[in-house]
Amino acid sequence: MDKIELKNLLFLARINAKEEEYPELIKKLQNTFVLIDEMQDLDLSDLEPLNNPLELSNVSREDTDKNRNNKKKFLDNSPESDEDYFNVPKIIE
Repeated sequence: MDKIELKNLLFLARINAKEEEYPELIKKLQNTFVLIDEMQDLDLSDLEPLNNPLELSNVSREDTDKNRNNKKKFLDNSPESDEDYFNVPKIIE
């Protein structure tokens, strides 16, 4: 990798870097590419792909229909109510 390729890469990644940082960046990128090449050579044929590294199963409950409409119960416990609504004192004139 040379300075021109690095400049193009920095432009595409929208990264600002000073000219004096280029040699260090080139060295780090080359080390990264070497690591990627080493990883490409690994034999992973006897490994199963992972969806989640924690190997947890999804805990779920049965989907049951529950009647959660407790409106009448709540209205009965209120000091004042009108068929479907709570009656509250007027606070704004």
